Amino acid sequence: MTVYADILVIVNLYVDYFLLRCVRSFLRLEAPGKRLVAGALAGALGSMLCLLPLPRWSGPLCAGLCTLGAAAAAFLPMSPRRFLRCWLCLWLFSFLLAGFVLFAAQFAPAGYAAVVGGAVYLNLDLPLLFFATCGAYLVFWLFRRAFPRESDLPRLCKLSITHQGQTAEVYAKADTGNALREPFSGLPVVVCQREALGGLALPAWEKDAPAVPGLRLVPFDSVGGSGLLAAFQPEKVVALPTGQALDCYIALYDRPLSSGQFAAIFNPDLFPD
Repeated sequence: MTVYADILVIVNLYVDYFLLRCVRSFLRLEAPGKRLVAGALAGALGSMLCLLPLPRWSGPLCAGLCTLGAAAAAFLPMSPRRFLRCWLCLWLFSFLLAGFVLFAAQFAPAGYAAVVGGAVYLNLDLPLLFFATCGAYLVFWLFRRAFPRESDLPRLCKLSITHQGQTAEVYAKADTGNALREPFSGLPVVVCQREALGGLALPAWEKDAPAVPGLRLVPFDSVGGSGLLAAFQPEKVVALPTGQALDCYIALYDRPLSSGQFAAIFNPDLFPD
């Protein structure tokens, strides 16, 4: 089977982009589209390793190196543990896709589809691939305009938090992945950057420090790790501009939740209309 380098790179650019989108959705990562394109390009260029005269056993190694480069370009910087999960998840999805291609190749015409050194190769005509991509994009764009999903709607709101005579306003992002509840009351928990609350936040909690009045400890488990968050129940939390009152706890997080777009995350499904 003759493998053309230009078709190999372009096909894997498509494939890696959609694999990275799957990883982003599966692990609930914050990565803009341009980073996914950069990751897909890194993976596509890495796929040319399969053109080198390497032994057959090097296929999984080449696939691992390609996915490592793609994950690094798409998702770094992040903690080593979290990046390891991204890489392994992308590698797993790549193996699943390769297995599917090998299965489908049994029913395709000879020389049409193959897995070469861990890279997917489809013997496609490039102009056909280009126009098919434009047509598919147009169909998806028209469909999303006609039937907007909840995830396509604005997901930011402003929260007004009042406690002990002080009020702070923070922008919050709706995130259905935040399912935290205060263990004793069962109330939903809004995770907020401590510095965004200013003097309204409780003092920092430490294991050996004396108990802080009104403080609760909320256990959490996420892709980045697990632990305890210090939380308190404010006197009033209002979502703006709707004015909806939220009966909840505020958990304090000591690291940035975004690059400045928002300073809190909440699960809208936990609050009745």
